[in-house]
Amino acid sequence: MKKEEMTTVDFLLEAVGIVAALVYLGLQIYYGIVYGVSFTGIILNAAILILVYVGLTLLARYPERVNNLPKEICSGKIRIYTIHMVRAIKLIFVLSLLFTSICDVAGVQINKGYSLVTVALIAVVTVVYEGKIIKLLRGKK
Repeated sequence: MKKEEMTTVDFLLEAVGIVAALVYLGLQIYYGIVYGVSFTGIILNAAILILVYVGLTLLARYPERVNNLPKEICSGKIRIYTIHMVRAIKLIFVLSLLFTSICDVAGVQINKGYSLVTVALIAVVTVVYEGKIIKLLRGKK
């Protein structure tokens, strides 16, 4: 989404995602130093976050790539729903990583089903937004 298209809520959610990502990276470094995690492990964790974050940010910038739609069709509400879907997925991803990192630093063990809940939440967001997009696309024909 271009800056001129963003609302105050959009800016706020982007800021929350950026701050969460930076805090996650800081906690990874802290955890690595305090608990003696290898440098490679820290770099890999940071690289995964950065690659997924950048990839999702690019998809939000070019929403027509998400559903492989022509730019003429990926406009209006379809474009907005696609951007909101990608932004929501990015925020869920970053916040879930941040939560696990906070638990690691605090020494709290997370239930094994946590990853499944995160994936399910991302899937629900995707299905809801894709349902709205498909409904709009069917109405255009």
